[in-house]
Amino acid sequence: MKELVLIGFALIFFGVLAIIAGTILSSDTNKVEGAGIIMIGPIPIMFGSKRLLLPLVILAIVLMIVFYILFLRR
Repeated sequence: MKELVLIGFALIFFGVLAIIAGTILSSDTNKVEGAGIIMIGPIPIMFGSKRLLLPLVILAIVLMIVFYILFLRR
């Protein structure tokens, strides 16, 4: 269980670093598009611009089904 917590913190840390690096490296462009998803339990909260949101919606649905099946069998 401790390994999963450490992996989770590492993923969050590297995700924040990727966001910061992307922000710094793309600071010279004016057009910004993005999308994101926040999972609170089984409820996905999605935000974004244009067509980037649809793949996230599909990914959220697939992940919810996969995790539901994985944790239901335990």
